[in-house]
Amino acid sequence: MFIRPCEGRITSRFSPLRKNPVTGEWKAHKGVDFGSDGSPIIIASEKGKVNRAEVIDGYGNAVILTHIVNGKKYETLYAHLKSMSVRAGQTVKQGQQIGIKGTTGNSTGVHLHFEMHIPAYAPGQPNAVNPLHYIVDPAVEEVQKMLVFIGYELNVDGIEGPITEAAIKSFQQSKNLAADGIVGANTLAALNDAVAAKKEELSMAEPRLTAGQEAIRQEAMRLKITDGNDPFKSVNQYYAWAVAVPIAQKVEELEKRILELEKKIV
Repeated sequence: MFIRPCEGRITSRFSPLRKNPVTGEWKAHKGVDFGSDGSPIIIASEKGKVNRAEVIDGYGNAVILTHIVNGKKYETLYAHLKSMSVRAGQTVKQGQQIGIKGTTGNSTGVHLHFEMHIPAYAPGQPNAVNPLHYIVDPAVEEVQKMLVFIGYELNVDGIEGPITEAAIKSFQQSKNLAADGIVGANTLAALNDAVAAKKEELSMAEPRLTAGQEAIRQEAMRLKITDGNDPFKSVNQYYAWAVAVPIAQKVEELEKRILELEKKIV
């Protein structure tokens, strides 16, 4: 699947309506902008073939890659590049460098404008889709794990799809935060607090062994009768062992003495 095309925080998202920072016009933003922070290197989000690597209208220096994933055609567009390191017709691997972030074309600062089109790019961007619904991002995966831990039902796949966005918005509403589906600093802090509270709740709910039970568990582990897993579920077994072993040892000693006496009588 597709991966992030570069480092950097997301400064502008896919949106049906956004004020253009250059023209001031309100119009759709058919891609995702990654800021100038982090490495300036831009990589291929998926393996494919370079369709175009040239100046394209307001995109400035731009690269368009064509991909076939599970028999389906996609095209990704990387815009406002300072420089391009690939040429049309070239085959690229996923993660291969294709350029450097810049501010060419209609741009107000260094960033990457990244678009995804199914099946292909066309002027006016009629086939544009939200790239974040297709990119596997480790940061998104961590957020999903946190949401699942505190009780939300969603797949942990690293893709910021509609279900994950809905879960984020629901969490934000529960914490009286702006419900925009974006995990910013405030939302992340609230998530960390919620996870910590859930861990504390689970810790308080766990049963505790008495000093005697713990001593039996430790001795059972020393003798390799158990590896100590699920001690609360099997504590009765430890008690049984603590009583049965001494009795069995006594019986064994008595049996040996009886055998010795029988030999002497014979």
